[in-house]
Amino acid sequence: MSFSLRGKHAVVTGATGAIGFRIAAAFAERGSVVTLLSRSAPDARLSLEHQLTPYQPDPERKNMGDEFPEKHRFMRLDATKSTMFKGLFGSTVGPVDVLVNCAGVSQTSFIKRTSDEDIRNILDTNLQSAILASKYAKMNAHGCIINVSSLMANKNGAGASVYAASKAGLVDLKPDIQQQYLKDCPSRRVGQPDEVADAAIFLATNRFANNCVLNLDGGLSAV
Repeated sequence: MSFSLRGKHAVVTGATGAIGFRIAAAFAERGSVVTLLSRSAPDARLSLEHQLTPYQPDPERKNMGDEFPEKHRFMRLDATKSTMFKGLFGSTVGPVDVLVNCAGVSQTSFIKRTSDEDIRNILDTNLQSAILASKYAKMNAHGCIINVSSLMANKNGAGASVYAASKAGLVDLKPDIQQQYLKDCPSRRVGQPDEVADAAIFLATNRFANNCVLNLDGGLSAV
């Protein structure tokens, strides 16, 4: 693979949920040090930490003096509390190579039966948390932001209108963030064959991937 995750700092929100933790564990398996953020992260540490591949510090990264963590961390972040993001990302999390916005809650009621409080909770957790994390994260050069959306973003379902709107917002958030990082892209170089090969391997080995369109353009489509 052309992109090594060894020595990278991955930050995952919603990291104690089923999908979020599996993402965190996958980064750990590939050599990253992971910061797991969620409302229950400190309490979940005892039951989850042993499932993470221990981080082996990268000597080169260790000498950079950039507040780089030396072990996996479990930190509390209530995705509905906007005031927590600035302080956490500004002074505690440190520089980020990969940010995965995976905090999310579902909806199982028609909008007429969904309380105002539940609507606010869905929007804050699914959409606002990704906006704030992307805003305050100290992204390293060539960093990566991944927003975990849903099929519902483009294909609504009964009893999921607010959820679908929040996930559609995540999809629409991406182009705007790309525009704001234009100084770092396009990559100003021709793509390499092994980078295309990486994508082919992903599509061939991920059994749930279907009807995918991957833009392998170094950021050109963001211009």
